[in-house]
Amino acid sequence: MANHAEKARLEFAKIDKLIMFLKDVRGEVVKVTWPGREEVKSATLVVIIVCIFVAMVIWLIDSVIKLGVESIF
Repeated sequence: MANHAEKARLEFAKIDKLIMFLKDVRGEVVKVTWPGREEVKSATLVVIIVCIFVAMVIWLIDSVIKLGVESIF
């Protein structure tokens, strides 16, 4: 019987820890400074432009390597 009571106590301790964790998370989320619409739009635009630029650089390098390999073989 004591073993069953011990298991139940451990389960409640786990639940209490989870509840405390979730309360701490809520407290931290309240402190977050969320970006505004304009900031999100400008950051998204920067990410898209950088992705396109990196894709073009990779394409250029791939094309140069392809030309080199084709000239050898």
